[in-house]
Amino acid sequence: MPIEIPNYRIVEKLGDGAESCIYRARCMRTGKDYAVKIVKVSKPEDTSYVDLLRAEHVIGSSINHPVIRKVYELRIMRQRLRLRGAILFMEYVAGIPMSSTAFHRSLNELLGMFRQAAYGLHEMHISGWVHADLKPNNIMVTSDDSIKLIDLGQSSKIHEAKPRIQGTIDYMAPEQAQRGVLDQRTDVFGLGAALHRVVTGKPVLTEMNQTVNIHSQSLIGKRISQIREPSSVELPACVARLIDDCCQSDPSGRISDMPSLIERINLAQTILEKQSARELSLESETESATREATALDDTLSDTIAHDLGLKVDDASVDLIVEDDSVDLEDLHPKV
Repeated sequence: MPIEIPNYRIVEKLGDGAESCIYRARCMRTGKDYAVKIVKVSKPEDTSYVDLLRAEHVIGSSINHPVIRKVYELRIMRQRLRLRGAILFMEYVAGIPMSSTAFHRSLNELLGMFRQAAYGLHEMHISGWVHADLKPNNIMVTSDDSIKLIDLGQSSKIHEAKPRIQGTIDYMAPEQAQRGVLDQRTDVFGLGAALHRVVTGKPVLTEMNQTVNIHSQSLIGKRISQIREPSSVELPACVARLIDDCCQSDPSGRISDMPSLIERINLAQTILEKQSARELSLESETESATREATALDDTLSDTIAHDLGLKVDDASVDLIVEDDSVDLEDLHPKV
């Protein structure tokens, strides 16, 4: 059934999820584009998806930060007093997710982007919310390398527990998997796990992805950590330690909050920049030494050619000494 929104024109479909679709829609009055998430209620249990849209509207409309996608309006669709669905109007983000195969950045640039994300999450935390679904697919990158965090549907009030397990297994903190209390450290875990995936292409081990894979008969009884190959990417020690300190199973062992994480990212970038400067200096010294050695060889060749009475500018003369034990008296016999 075609989607129709009064005074809006559907431009393209952006994606879909559980009982929902996201479109880019253009306001015919202003020409501005919006991302609209549409949920349809076909059966009684579908009302839970409308509840998620309500939560996303409440959370998104209460936060004003350039890194968090803005949420504008929620429209409830009813027919003969029956709930038929909902439409959520959000900021349209022209970019690609970090999960896209087209996304490639240097390690230093990636750290800068994750620092941006940490600033946005800090604003979210002081507003009283935890994102609780941080993953590369929910981190959008625009053409000017700005970051937008999207999909607040799994978000939760800070210092509270969710009534049921929600999230994505490769990025879910243990307390979230155990329906424990969530706080800033829950998002520290998720952001660290997302960074690990982006820089290595592999998931960090979590409480959830080390359990039995029940979706494949051939893999029953095996842990996912045994099935997946370890990452072949060797991370710099400062970055590996940063990720490890984000993804500790015990929240008390993690980096405590986003300001502390920002400091650690700054430190890692400083270390990487100094290492890069040292490497460039060594390369420069090596090139300089090579030039000096070449100049010395040329000078020595000129001296030998002069002693032999050869013309230095004679391109047809090649001086090759095959035996380094040649007697100099053979070259200059006594008169």
